[in-house]
Parts: sequence; C-alpha cells; structure tokens
Amino acid sequence: MDHKYQRGMKVIPTGERKCLWMEAGVVSYKLCTNQYQCSICDYDRAMSNRVLKERKIAAESVDIISHKKEVNVWVEEFRQLPADQRKCRYMLMGEVSYKICPNSFRCGECSFDQMMQDRKQPRFDYSVKNYEKVAGVYMHEELQYFRNHTWLQLERNGKYRIGIDDFARRIIGKIDGIELSAVGKNLDFEGYCLTIHHEYGDLELFSPIKGIVDSVNQEVLDNVTLIIDEPYQGGWLMTIDPISVTKSNKNLLKGDTAKAWMIEETNLLSKTLYSDLGVTLAEGATISAEISQNISREKWQELVRKHLFVR
Repeated sequence: MDHKYQRGMKVIPTGERKCLWMEAGVVSYKLCTNQYQCSICDYDRAMSNRVLKERKIAAESVDIISHKKEVNVWVEEFRQLPADQRKCRYMLMGEVSYKICPNSFRCGECSFDQMMQDRKQPRFDYSVKNYEKVAGVYMHEELQYFRNHTWLQLERNGKYRIGIDDFARRIIGKIDGIELSAVGKNLDFEGYCLTIHHEYGDLELFSPIKGIVDSVNQEVLDNVTLIIDEPYQGGWLMTIDPISVTKSNKNLLKGDTAKAWMIEETNLLSKTLYSDLGVTLAEGATISAEISQNISREKWQELVRKHLFVR
C-alpha cells in the first residue's frame, strides 16, 4: 500500500468519534477520547492555549505572513463554516436531534451546555446527611480524595473544588487562622497551597493537583471555624483549574479504593494514639473531634506529619 496515501487516510474506527477540532477541519485527524467532555480534556486545553498564544503573536506582529490556516483564524471564521461542521457535541453524541454550535466549541461558556449538564449531573449536594461513615469518618462516593486528606469535587466547568476531609478536621481541631494561595497562582503537584495556623504550630498543606487557583472561599478567610464545622460544605477552600487532568486523576482516590485507604488511616491513627489515650478505636467507633485537646503538642505534630504530610 502507498504509505503516503495511508498516512493521509481519515478512517474513523467503528465506535469512535471525531474530536471537535477535527470535525471543524482545524486538525486532519484526532479522535475524541473523553466523550466530548471538552472542559476536562488536555488536548482541548492545549489547543485553546494555542489560540490565545497565536492571537497574542498576531497582535504584536501584524506584518507576519503565514500560508498556514492558524487556529485563531478558524476561531474568528467559525460562524462562516457550513452547518455540518458546527454540530453541537450533544448532537454528535445523539442526545439532541439538531443543535448547531454558536460559540466556537467553547462549551464552558455556553448556556445550552450548562442546561444539558444540569440535566445529566445535578448540582452536587454537599450536605453531610448524604455522606456515609467509613471507620467513623464521613465520606462521599462522588468525591475524590488525596493522601494528605484533601477532598476534590470535579465541577461541571472542569475545575476542581477542594477542601480538607472529615478525618483531617478531627485531627487538626481548633484553627486560629488560614492563608490561601492567591487567585491566579500556579500550583505544582505537591506544591504548598495553603497554611493553617494552630496553637501547636502552623500547618502547610500541599496541592493535590497541578493547576491554577481559580477562586478562593472568602467566607472561610472571614470565619475559619467553617473548615471544622462544615468541611464539605461552607468550609471548602478554593477551586483549581487543572493543567493536566490525566496526571492528576492518577493520584486521586475514589469509591472503594478511597474507603479502604480511610480504614487504613483510622487504624494507623488508633495505634498512634494508643500510648497517649490508652484505647484503640473499636469497630464502628467515631474519631473524636477533640483529639488535639487530649494529646501533647509533640504527639499532635507527629499525627499531622504522618497523616497530612505537612512540613
């Protein structure tokens, strides 16, 4: 077979779908690997960043002539494309019979996309009444957890809302104050993103994902007791726009894996506390929310280093 011809073929395997960037003719061949969830797609993010970069270059160098159809040109001319090249992703998935995209495939800015997402995925209810207890600790199957006891909820816009989990808030106890990374700051995976002030010493917790701080919870900054009283509700800390969703997901725990991990953590906590409290956690027992008030500063610092990985 002619190898040149083979490379130019655009054969879509059975059951696969073309990426929207291929659908619009911007790239010659790219399959969708994310069920058209563009807001959490690394490829879509890279292409979008390319658009912004090329717009900046074009603005600074108006005399540069290019024979290549650049991405930013496609975005500007999007409305001129034939209707069959502007099919909404919900039409491509067969969820609606007819819908043409009016927004250059920027789904995160589309009111129709928001409506469809609301139908498919109702707003997450953070009320603790919907949580189950695992080894005495509240957990939710729709949340993801990182090993320093931060929780993450993937929002419909592709950003992560994060906070500390029920286990962490029971160990930490009373909080004197908190410092959150500023909006717009780039966070590296396991780079420090917040500081909790405590009478036994400051705790610096690192980020569970790599990304950019999108927003911070001002109510928590004004009232730090929310972190302890409502760790999954009003006590959330910030939202992060992830840079690499694929890499981030590899480090997160969910479902039965998260539950098994939490059981290990409570068992380890029980053994660590044994010498100070003289008891271990019986099956079905609840971890006290007053741990820090019943142990020494040294023992508390040992706990937070061991479970929250603070420096």
